[in-house]
Amino acid sequence: MGRFRSRGLRLAVAILSFWSIAGCGGGAKPGPPIFPGHITITPTTSASLTLGATLSFTASAQTASGTNIATPITYSSSDTSILNLAPNGVACAGHWDVAFTTCSPGAPGTVTVTASALGASSVPTFVFVHPPIDSIAVTGILIDGVPIQEPCLSQSQAMTIEAHAYSQGADITASVGPFTWSANNPSVVNLIPISNTTYIPGTNTTYNFPTNQATAKAAIPGITYIYASANGASSTSFQQPQLTNAQGTLSPVLDFFETCPIQNIALTLGTAGSGQTSFVATKGGSPETAIATLSDVMGNSSLPNTLGNIVLSKIPLTWSATQPQAIGTSSGCTESCALSISSPGSGTVTASCSPPACNAGFPLVPATLSSPAQLNACTQFFSFNCQLLIPYPVYSSSVFVTPPNTQTPLSPDAVISGVINGTTSFASVLAASTGCAHVPPATCSSSLYYLSTSKASAGNENPLSAAPNSFLWDIGGDKVYMGSDFGAEIITPSNFGTSNNPYNLLGSVTGNILAVSTNGSVSAFSDTIHNPNQVYIVNAANGNSLSSTPLNISSATAAAFSPDGLKTFIFGLDPNNNPNLFVYSTLQALQSIPLPAQTTVSSIAFSPNAAFAYAAEFSTTTAAANLTAYATCNNQQAATVALPNNPVLQKVQPIMRVLPNVHIAGVDSSGNPIPDGVHVLLLDQTGFDVITSTIAPPAAGTLCPQVLTFSPVQRIELGQGTFTPVNFFASPDGTLLYILSSNSATILIYDIVAGSVTGGIELQGNATPITADMSTDAGTILVAASDGMLHEVNTALGGGDTTPLAFPSLPNYLNAFCSFTPASGPCTLTTALAKP
Repeated sequence: MGRFRSRGLRLAVAILSFWSIAGCGGGAKPGPPIFPGHITITPTTSASLTLGATLSFTASAQTASGTNIATPITYSSSDTSILNLAPNGVACAGHWDVAFTTCSPGAPGTVTVTASALGASSVPTFVFVHPPIDSIAVTGILIDGVPIQEPCLSQSQAMTIEAHAYSQGADITASVGPFTWSANNPSVVNLIPISNTTYIPGTNTTYNFPTNQATAKAAIPGITYIYASANGASSTSFQQPQLTNAQGTLSPVLDFFETCPIQNIALTLGTAGSGQTSFVATKGGSPETAIATLSDVMGNSSLPNTLGNIVLSKIPLTWSATQPQAIGTSSGCTESCALSISSPGSGTVTASCSPPACNAGFPLVPATLSSPAQLNACTQFFSFNCQLLIPYPVYSSSVFVTPPNTQTPLSPDAVISGVINGTTSFASVLAASTGCAHVPPATCSSSLYYLSTSKASAGNENPLSAAPNSFLWDIGGDKVYMGSDFGAEIITPSNFGTSNNPYNLLGSVTGNILAVSTNGSVSAFSDTIHNPNQVYIVNAANGNSLSSTPLNISSATAAAFSPDGLKTFIFGLDPNNNPNLFVYSTLQALQSIPLPAQTTVSSIAFSPNAAFAYAAEFSTTTAAANLTAYATCNNQQAATVALPNNPVLQKVQPIMRVLPNVHIAGVDSSGNPIPDGVHVLLLDQTGFDVITSTIAPPAAGTLCPQVLTFSPVQRIELGQGTFTPVNFFASPDGTLLYILSSNSATILIYDIVAGSVTGGIELQGNATPITADMSTDAGTILVAASDGMLHEVNTALGGGDTTPLAFPSLPNYLNAFCSFTPASGPCTLTTALAKP
């Protein structure tokens, strides 16, 4: 036996000698290291465990260069009276049974868990063992010497908040470990955990452990709730720090965090406070720059100051333009925006602080401000109107505010407006027929044409999947929304003649197209054919990924999207067939505004600054018609004015257009001057009702609504007898009106300055208009006429109708638009829409 051991020893020495020689030999590489470079354990840093709960740890060993090593790993706890580990790394907040299958609760406390292998150890993970968490409360706290501005914080100001965890009424915060912070509107507040530095004895490691406190720093204007969570439990309450005034009174409880809402937005050109709100430029000229000067409810402003006061910045305003082809806005604008000057025409530009991006939280009313008594208590303590804390959208204002509260009047329509001069160009036109609108696709195939007025030909037809009943361009001129009884679709005309599909079918959506949002992504269709009637809100923001929301609204005939995209106003009937003005928003449930019986709304349009929706309300009875303005921010009626009561004229509902503030140096038919402001024109069977409105900031202590005032109704009689209006258009400077009627081959030209009809443009062949549209540059009026041809009317130099454009028959059919002749007769041109 001894000989065997001796021979074994000699053999081992020989092997070691061989390894030693090999290690010194020429160029032989050393083998892998015997010991690992480091051990990595998961979870790292910290973990939280309820008494009797388990948690799986895993670990891996690596060389110094990062190569994994397969080696057994041992797990250990710094205090086994609190935490025990099974050989496989499963930790028990208490004691394992002998089989490591049942974990019994032990003592609460804090331990470290370490993974070891071949003499190396991981950085320890702290484990906090505690009783079950019943609740977590978050409160703001007062730090000595650090004043807190309440009841809201202006951008960049901060408060300290603190979380406390409870178990059966006992505060167990110290044993829970770090908390995780979140907010339901995370853009409103930056949450920065406050940490303590902890040195681990016997190592060179220092930990920065988050405590139960965090800094809440005001960011984007709006309201939010702040939450703390630990070990699967989350807080259900938040409370701002309570202050004590000089009388020893404690401030009322406020259950929200708020970055002070924006209160005023003033738009000027060039520089802040320039007072300039309108411009005249030439096509291709240098861009204009719009400046938005903001102030919040605490009086802080975006204006620079030398006093070290807060300067609001990077507020996410929503900018929009009424005619982006003429005057457009850049992308990503905040407090300033470069305006492009691309085409002759006119338009307005506005900016708003619209939820959810700005004044976030709308339509939330915090529980602690939900009653008049609570609002009053808040206002009394802080000497601040706490109504201002309830978030609303805020639209551009007609005053410029200089801190602390000096107001300088601006334009009464509260926007930037411009007129672009220059040579007009040819128009792109969508031409189609709705003659087969109610005929199934299996029976009737329909086509449309997309052409340019620069050519004397209609070009090739473009087949449609279903017969159209309506069309509407988006204001960007990128897409056409087509309504149909059998399947609506979005058409991209620029794809005609290419390998790209021009049609995007909208699934089960049917009905007439009523309105398209300013950004071109959302549309409203009204199905009055199928049962039940419905309105579909279609969102095509993600290209081919479409979503539609059906609304229980019947017989809807008018709709409009607010320029900021926040709301859609829709006229229709409720389930009891009562007329209502409905308000749809993705941020709140469908709202309804009851209207008097027999009322119908012929048209809805928004004020240039988006703060009001104008509704032309008419009755089928002899009751007076009204023009009513509804506040976009709260849907409430802001003002109304009665229109002249003439039952004869109400046989045809008037056509409404909203013109921005242009100074009209003219008079109405009674010789009264037309005041400056937002001009609402309503064309009926003999002339125009002209209603001018001015916009002022909200009443003191409120964000919503702005104040709208209607001037008395003025009348412009055209002196042409009674006619049936088709459409009307205004010149870019607002001085000329072009009026088309279905019983006249003459397009009337009314000069507002002269106060009379000064001329007319005759359509060739004594044709009369069916529908009409005008190009963005106002250089061409496009008329779908009774002769079945497209009349391209030039408005320059008094105007003239060029050679009417005919449409050839479809292949194998004696019809230009349809493959079937409905009972009403052949499909003829009924739609002529100019690309914006």
